[in-house]
Amino acid sequence: MHAQAQTEPTCAVQGDSTEDRLGCLDSDGDGWSDPDENWNVSMGADAFPENASEHRDLDQDGLGDDIDEDMDGDGALDEEDLWPEDAGIWSDDDGDGYADQGQHPLTDNCPHTYGKSKIRLKGCSDIDGDFIPDIYDDDADGDGIRNEMERSASSGTVLYDPFNAASTPPDADQDTIPDVLDKDNDNDGWPDAVELDRGSDIYDDTETPFTMYFGVNTGIFYAGGLGPGSFGFDYDTDSFEISMSGVAEIVFEELVIPFLLIPVYLGFFIARRNEYRKLLFEIDTAKTLDVLKDLEQEVNKKVKGKKIRVYHGLVLRNALEAMESKFGGEFQEEE
Repeated sequence: MHAQAQTEPTCAVQGDSTEDRLGCLDSDGDGWSDPDENWNVSMGADAFPENASEHRDLDQDGLGDDIDEDMDGDGALDEEDLWPEDAGIWSDDDGDGYADQGQHPLTDNCPHTYGKSKIRLKGCSDIDGDFIPDIYDDDADGDGIRNEMERSASSGTVLYDPFNAASTPPDADQDTIPDVLDKDNDNDGWPDAVELDRGSDIYDDTETPFTMYFGVNTGIFYAGGLGPGSFGFDYDTDSFEISMSGVAEIVFEELVIPFLLIPVYLGFFIARRNEYRKLLFEIDTAKTLDVLKDLEQEVNKKVKGKKIRVYHGLVLRNALEAMESKFGGEFQEEE
């Protein structure tokens, strides 16, 4: 049984039609009913009631669609027309399924760029396939890190591309904030600056200044009073800290170092100072940005491994940035 185009009207004359209406007059016997006062060609009646080989004339040019080489009358031959029954569109230059012609629901907003976006703009580049065009997408490559974060994490020697999911800045704790911008890289609640100063691992959420000794908690924060909430283990700048880590920091950094530890401290101090001076000299005499990139990675490793002091690392980073600016941010070949 054939589906009916509209609610079937009463036949003016009974017959054998089977396609558009059932049981109406069908002079040429092709299944399509003859037009009458209740049912015209625009409703689906046979446009050629005396010709069994034709029944429709979409563009009303007098040629049946079966022999008409341009059935919708848009000027594009059906063999080349991607939408042969829609007179408003016919071509798709970039092959993304959206039409080059304007003023149509399927009009391509980027007719010369392949894309499947359909939110705000149609047919524009959509790298991550979320249907939002890249120019409006806060995370164009869908790597979980916002475009502006990727740009901010870039430097003169390392450039992250917000339109390339394979070019993504490291994010150890997967919190969508690149490590270089993240103040707490392991999300353990302790700022990296504090952990670095105390000697705990900024990339290990199981190690904090409270748990770095003996594998147990060796500290607490006191907020005052004796009621609920007076004591806690979470980092809190407004509370008073009582901990082995805090005491060690005072002993080794704030107070006079015990006499017996002076030689050890001096040895560490001299070694760190020499390492710092060596790196600074290598930065000042670097000839290419490639060398600076390697030095930048070495500085990061030295700071993490406590081979140089944190403030030494800051000075070295400033020196790296100054040299990067000197090269104009462009890689140069070594002679």
